[in-house]
Amino acid sequence: MEPLESLTISQLLARQTPPQWLLSGLLRQRQAAVILGPSRCLKTSLAVDLCAALASGGQFLGQFSAERAFQVGFVGGEETQDVVANSARRSSAAADVDPPSLDRIVWAFNLISPGEPVNLRRLSDWIERHQLEVVLIDAADLTSASTPKAETAQLRSLVRCCLAAGATPIVCARTRKELRPRTMDTSDLASAPCGAVARQWLLVNRREAFTPGTDRQRLWLTHGNDAGQSGLWGVDIEEGADQVTLRDRASVEQESAELAAASLEEHLKRKVRAVLKRIKPADATKLRIREWSGMSGAKFRIAWDGLIDGGEITFITPADPNRQSSESRYRLIDPSEPKNFGRVHNSPIDQYFQTMTTAELLAANEKKSPPSPVDPPATKAVSGNRVEPSPSDDEKTSPQSPLDDSPRRRAAILAQLEKISLESSPLESPPAVEKKKAAGESSPLHAERAQTSAEAAEKALVRKRGKKLTAEVR
Repeated sequence: MEPLESLTISQLLARQTPPQWLLSGLLRQRQAAVILGPSRCLKTSLAVDLCAALASGGQFLGQFSAERAFQVGFVGGEETQDVVANSARRSSAAADVDPPSLDRIVWAFNLISPGEPVNLRRLSDWIERHQLEVVLIDAADLTSASTPKAETAQLRSLVRCCLAAGATPIVCARTRKELRPRTMDTSDLASAPCGAVARQWLLVNRREAFTPGTDRQRLWLTHGNDAGQSGLWGVDIEEGADQVTLRDRASVEQESAELAAASLEEHLKRKVRAVLKRIKPADATKLRIREWSGMSGAKFRIAWDGLIDGGEITFITPADPNRQSSESRYRLIDPSEPKNFGRVHNSPIDQYFQTMTTAELLAANEKKSPPSPVDPPATKAVSGNRVEPSPSDDEKTSPQSPLDDSPRRRAAILAQLEKISLESSPLESPPAVEKKKAAGESSPLHAERAQTSAEAAEKALVRKRGKKLTAEVR
């Protein structure tokens, strides 16, 4: 048995060699690589583009340059042959490379049960015969294991076979479950069977859900390796125009935020449109529309401003122009009508909503509330150039301080009330009063004052008698 090797740190560093790249800054030679992603996210198309870039010595995704032209082999199942052919034609057209110049790529679609030793020997002989330097393996249709552990064992056998034959293996595999549109990370790689053999990886997933009938594809591409290098980009693919664009993370996230905001706004606008179609014209005020939509004020403002800016809403002209209303009514513009783009500036609200200045408001208030005839204004006395109001009888007889509550003050009030009661005429019976009213001898105002005076005199007499009795008791 061979003893364990003993190395010092100097010997270990002396063995280290500069990295040899397939694609500068992205993929290294002699290290197993993995292209991983859920199904239907263009993994095979990207793998074919990678083969074309390596075989022609060109660029992958328009940014990562190959160190040189390599001998490349592609191994896949029979089901992928048509897909690979179409992808190869698109890749050569996008890179302005003629298909005959891609003869450095060798294709094989008849490898069955790659985990068996006999098929592994066939793969090794195929690599040596064509002197392949890179072998890309589409494992989706090759591996037939029923468990993740068995699939990992098959992939490990394929990778070891390629490395032993002198080629860099790149395995194209899919995740065991579908993923929502998002960026992938190493946790997705660790849960996949190919994660056990990966020393460098390209993780591919969609940025947005696929829309049928469109040629636009939006992807996330995550790169990483065992050395700690990593990167994240957005990939925009226009299949109809054979155009592939690599974008930085900041621009992609900004676009994603804008798309999310636009999607939310369109959803809110659909809700407001539905309300405007159902609500009665008489109830179509802005407040009632918001209540029917069930939105908060902030969300409703987004939808409302978007509909007005798009010219989809206009005012409802009242049937009676003279009708006064404090709120405008709105409706959707009919498709046959021209749209009023921008905010609605010509509001008809001034035609039926009364407005006035402060002076007009005060004048209207004086007309509605004239002076009371019961309290006529006091006469004014002229003193030099000043006009001063004449004091009333109560002001002449009352003390200076209105808050004076001394015994002298109370005695003066009682004396005044007693004088009023003695000078006033005796109270008349109700029949006599009714007789005078019928004869027109007194006005209602005179009768009211007489009654008030009589009640005050009676109270004064009662108070005086009470005080007298109190004094006698003492």
